[in-house]
Amino acid sequence: MKKRKTGVKLFLEYLYEHRFTAVWALGCILCFTAVFLLYQIELRAVYYPVLLCAVFSLLFCIPGYNRYKRKREILNRLGDEKGTVTELLPFADAGLESAYQALAARMEETQRKSEEAWIQSQKDMQDYYATWVHQIKAPIAVLRVLLQRTDTEENQEMRSELFRIEQYVEMALYYTRLQEDASDLVLKEIDLDRIVRNAIHKYAGQFIRKKLRLVYGGTDKTVLTDEKWLSFILEQFLSNAVKYTKAGEVRIKVNDRKQLTVEDTGIGIESEDIPRIFEKGYTGYNGRMDKKSTGIGLYLVKQAAGKLGHSLHVESIPGKGSHFTIDLASYPLQVE
Repeated sequence: MKKRKTGVKLFLEYLYEHRFTAVWALGCILCFTAVFLLYQIELRAVYYPVLLCAVFSLLFCIPGYNRYKRKREILNRLGDEKGTVTELLPFADAGLESAYQALAARMEETQRKSEEAWIQSQKDMQDYYATWVHQIKAPIAVLRVLLQRTDTEENQEMRSELFRIEQYVEMALYYTRLQEDASDLVLKEIDLDRIVRNAIHKYAGQFIRKKLRLVYGGTDKTVLTDEKWLSFILEQFLSNAVKYTKAGEVRIKVNDRKQLTVEDTGIGIESEDIPRIFEKGYTGYNGRMDKKSTGIGLYLVKQAAGKLGHSLHVESIPGKGSHFTIDLASYPLQVE
């Protein structure tokens, strides 16, 4: 919020804006004084006109300052407003002020049209991506069926790459959804065990292909969250675990405090990279070495967790593995 001026500063500002009028008045007084001196008239005769002029100037100055003060107060309030403000501007006393207000109105109208065009273009882009994602799923499903006809090593490799393509497609869809407001969220009590098992089933083929052991003991916890977004977060954790774990196991645990943790025995994350792994486009040292990281997955995870009100925590030791934890007991909302 803009700092308000005090009464003294405002009055001095008013006098400064009328400095040329004051200089003109002083010049007139000096002219009268010079003429009186040339005609050898007593200067005492100048005092009374000057005093009268000062009194009349003060009488005109007080209402002028009051109008100036009211205008400043209106402008200060408008400075805190959002949206259209030119219609609420104070009445213009002079033609120049009217011209400035007309110019501001034209600029505001231009800005409004630009914002509307930008919003519409963003909406069109989101609609296009959403349509594209749904359309591209059809050929992906057909390819999956075709590759399942023959269980060869080559087809297994192609199915794995097709799965990655599908994940990137879904990531694009979630990326566009993140631009929407909170109306995209559906908060309700859900069975956490069902969410976890669905995610495990989805990535089962990837675990089998890489011969990784998956350990999950089940849970009876229910959590208040959005099922779709929580599934996305968990799947991203599993995706990274599979991607960066060459051998060993992946564990999924849920404690009594409703903290869900995905642990792996992968390559880990460098300590200097951990504070930035949720930044958009940041891949870190291991991501650059592996050349498979996009720097988008964990960014989307952070944004989704923020929308849900869940906190995230990461622990990692390079060469030994990583622990990704989402606290499902932390949320700002309660069920009505």
